[in-house]
Order: sequence, then structure tokens, then C-alpha cells
Amino acid sequence: PSYYSHRYLHEQSLGRDDLQRLDAENRRNMEQYMKNIHVMEELTRLQTNLRLLERHQARNVEAGKRTLDVEVTALRIGDFVLVTFPGELTVRIGLNIKAASPHEHTFVAGYTNGYIFYSPTTEQLLNVGRAQEDSDCLLAPHWQPLFEEKVADLLKRL
Repeated sequence: PSYYSHRYLHEQSLGRDDLQRLDAENRRNMEQYMKNIHVMEELTRLQTNLRLLERHQARNVEAGKRTLDVEVTALRIGDFVLVTFPGELTVRIGLNIKAASPHEHTFVAGYTNGYIFYSPTTEQLLNVGRAQEDSDCLLAPHWQPLFEEKVADLLKRL
């Protein structure tokens, strides 16, 4: 309501609906304002993702190759086992590694020995939308099984 409730009753008794029309106009304006906010948020996301894609494309061209070299490490100290990777691993990948590990106390650490941005699962990479992770990932969809196989091999050798 745009005004005190008794004013609506008074206006109604006079056979007028000015406040109700004002309320309807205010609702329409507010709905349009909210739509504009959503459009601006979407444009901001798209512009951010475009900048990320352009930055990664420039790095890929500058590198002169299509593959990405990373350092994966497995380390054992007593019963404790540590696996490292330079990307932002998802929980699912970490849980896969821990489940496949022959060691009871396996810890998976991302963001180590460099940083190669977001490292989603194969399933997440194939579910392309307009999320930031779609634009902030340098990995091909088939990277996950390769990584998990290499880690399993390293863990067996510890």
C-alpha cells in the first residue's frame, strides 16, 4: 500500500480508486525494476565469463601447445598419505581418490604446486551453462579419468 489503510477505506467510501491505481503502477514499476536488475546481473556474469575466456585463450595461444603440464605429488608420512594437485578440485574428485586409495588416511590437497583454475568433474564439464566454472577451466572433459588413474598409480607405489 502506498498510504495508510484508513485512507483506502475513505477513498473507497467516496467511490474513488486513486490509491489502488497508484499501488498497481508502483507494482508494475517495481517488477520492471527487478527485471532490469536481473538483466544487469546476467550481463555482468556474461562479461566476466567473456573476459576469462579471452584471458585463457591468450594464454593458450602464447603457450604454443594444446596440453597442460602439471605436477601431481603423492607423499606418505607414516600412515598419512597426501596427494597434491594445482587446481581447484571438486569434492567428488577428492572423494573418488580417497575411496580408491589403498591407504586409510588419504588427504587430497588442491591449489598446490601452481594454480590451473577450476577443475570440475567430467560430468560438470559436459553440463555447459553460463556459470563461471565453464569459463574458468583450462581442462578438457576427459581430464578426470586420466588424473584419477595417475593418482591411483602413485598411491599404489607408496
